[in-house]
Amino acid sequence: MFPLPQKSHRKMTIVILSLCTQIWNPASAQNYTTQVANLPPLGLMDFFPGGDGMELGLVEDLKGGFTFGLGAQTTYDSNFFLEEDSPESEQTTEIIPQLYYTTDPEGGAPCTVTANYMPTFRSYLNNSDLNVFDQSGGVTLKLEGSKTRIKVYGKYDEFSGADRLSREFVNGSVLRTGVEGSYQIASRTSLNGGLTAAVSDYSTGNVTGSEIYTARVGSFWSATERLSFGPSVRYSSIKSDNTGNRDAWALLMQARYRAGERFGIMGSLGVESSNSSRDSGSSKTNLTGDLTARYDINERWAWSNAIRYVTVPSPTEVNYVVNNLTVSTQLDREFLRATLGMGLDLNVSDYVGVGTVTTVPSTENNLGAFVSYRRNIFTERLAFDSRLRYAVNRGDADWDQLQITVGLNLKF
Repeated sequence: MFPLPQKSHRKMTIVILSLCTQIWNPASAQNYTTQVANLPPLGLMDFFPGGDGMELGLVEDLKGGFTFGLGAQTTYDSNFFLEEDSPESEQTTEIIPQLYYTTDPEGGAPCTVTANYMPTFRSYLNNSDLNVFDQSGGVTLKLEGSKTRIKVYGKYDEFSGADRLSREFVNGSVLRTGVEGSYQIASRTSLNGGLTAAVSDYSTGNVTGSEIYTARVGSFWSATERLSFGPSVRYSSIKSDNTGNRDAWALLMQARYRAGERFGIMGSLGVESSNSSRDSGSSKTNLTGDLTARYDINERWAWSNAIRYVTVPSPTEVNYVVNNLTVSTQLDREFLRATLGMGLDLNVSDYVGVGTVTTVPSTENNLGAFVSYRRNIFTERLAFDSRLRYAVNRGDADWDQLQITVGLNLKF
């Protein structure tokens, strides 16, 4: 479905990975407590072929079997604890071994397994008591037939840092598992659906974890070779000690449009009705949806955009959920041996009461701008990575933050 010519495969893979970074791993490192709600849009597996390793963040040039890597980077942070007054700077150093595995580097096999594992040794110059060993890993199994595609995945991430919503330094983890599938029932009609579970947990601070379970089913009808659309239904259950249980049903209309090989856009929009175990009032209704778009301007320039709306339990406030809207855009320029990226990301976090509440926290508005540069050094196996990001937060706490990261990544 929507096959790509060989000459566009590498460019498409880079764009897919860029979209993956924006949607499921926001550019700001401070969005830890919203990660538990990050899900790929329904039908993305069929729309962007070649992106079967997206959940794992796999590199685009796997050679088959095992690939090893070693990364080292250092980050200067002007406001390490996200303080409104008297910000404290910090220098962080990370050593990141990398292990990747795939059974099908060229694509096209009916059964594919991809996996990775990345431990991280993280140390701090001024806060050595926070030094930590984190690890991440995951596996994806893909089955593909003439009419059926099934993908099963699991991913575990440990993280450490100051969280934007809780404004605390946290040590936590997120475990995600899921299955997604599609079936072509007719030449122009396909069904798709998925089941996902995500559990977050925190070992330090006053932050409370949560559980989110989601079931989704929908269909696409191809009106033309470029445009397909159809309805979808989503059920989600959120559990947290802070907010109790929240159940929500959503009815959405989803659509996908592709203009040639350079432009593709897909999204959904609908209404969601929710009920909370701690709210004796009537159900609450709000808009929900997502949008993913990419535009290959030419062989060197690529522009990707994403809009995502999720609901998560408040990590610190009792009887509140957070409706978080993320809007991100990124422009990438590819050179002969280097890649330059720049972009913006906006997070608007609105607190909504689900029980007896007193003072309503202010809406948090977080705007970040970043520039990244990656260049191969001496050989294709060694790369220099750098990133500069400036963020401004306004809401219950007003703070600014500058982050500068430089590092090396070796593949062997």
